[in-house]
Amino acid sequence: MTGKKRILFVGSFNPPSDGRIGGQYFACRSLIESDLKDDFDFLLVDSTLDSIQVSSVFSRLPKIGSRVLRCVRELLLSEVDAVLLFSSSGLSFVEKGSIGLLGKMLGKKVVIFPRSGPIIDDVARSRLYRSYLGAVVSACDALICQSDYWRSFFLGMVPEGNGDKLVVIENWLPDSCFGEGGQKAYPGVMDRPLRLLYFNRIEKRKGIYDFLEAMLLLQRAGAWVEAKIYGDGSERENVKRFIAENQLRNTEYAGWLVSDKKDVISSFDLCLFTSHSEGFPNALLEVMALGVPVVSSRVGAVNDLIVSGKNGLLVDVGSPGQIAQAVQTLLREPALLQEFSRRSVERVRQANRLDDAITKFRSLLSTL
Repeated sequence: MTGKKRILFVGSFNPPSDGRIGGQYFACRSLIESDLKDDFDFLLVDSTLDSIQVSSVFSRLPKIGSRVLRCVRELLLSEVDAVLLFSSSGLSFVEKGSIGLLGKMLGKKVVIFPRSGPIIDDVARSRLYRSYLGAVVSACDALICQSDYWRSFFLGMVPEGNGDKLVVIENWLPDSCFGEGGQKAYPGVMDRPLRLLYFNRIEKRKGIYDFLEAMLLLQRAGAWVEAKIYGDGSERENVKRFIAENQLRNTEYAGWLVSDKKDVISSFDLCLFTSHSEGFPNALLEVMALGVPVVSSRVGAVNDLIVSGKNGLLVDVGSPGQIAQAVQTLLREPALLQEFSRRSVERVRQANRLDDAITKFRSLLSTL
């Protein structure tokens, strides 16, 4: 034995077969590759989905069963001190929650980190799911919340007086994700098209059609804008069809952003983040870290990340008209873009650096 505290860590460690990595993978890899490994012995159980495309419950069940059995074996035989669980919503939380409950039955310390916006929808749809989530939250020793917004959400699920088990650790980025020049520069009067970015999954719940409808409204209004869509998902072909059928001349689907991510993102003037459901979107962090201002729907931890009128603009979920209106406002007042760019970088540098997250994880795991 090394003398280090041994932690069974269930999360995303291996890139999916299609190579489309997401925030969960980055978060888990960044922790195990940091100097936390000098203080803790991580026993890894990978739960990466096979693809960014949504798969059926039945296709996932065999792997879930295999992972749960492996965790039981490790909990019984590997002298584990604590369990760290990174989960999404839906079936992912059911799986990780069951592992956490088993860990508690076997006398282990348990930390769970739910990292998905749709968990709110799961709770609203099913009393059984809410009861299960409440049981897991009450049983675990600590629950990591992605922001103050999420801490408020989970606070109603812990016994009175146990709120201190809810620990806020916002998502994080390495220093390499920040732009060298900080804020972007904008002309006093826009003398060129405003370049708009969609950088998210191509799914209905990510608001892709709100984005497209907003672009259609802007085109009809004669707004001087041009947009590119980067991402992949189940609605990809339908999005291409929408652009063609509506003769949307100001919008191009550009595929999955693979290389030169920093250069591509920083070339845009404004990001339109139109999602209907989010935990704490890494895509938004990446954009803001490069000084690209954001117009975003009021969803999940975005409410903590962006203060409307200070470092971006917020609109109601599912409101293409408000999105188009916000773009028109920024076209008329590019000085706002300059200010939002500066304050976006400041906000992310202050609260969302990898080194700060590692410090918080070290403090939490050391107390288990």
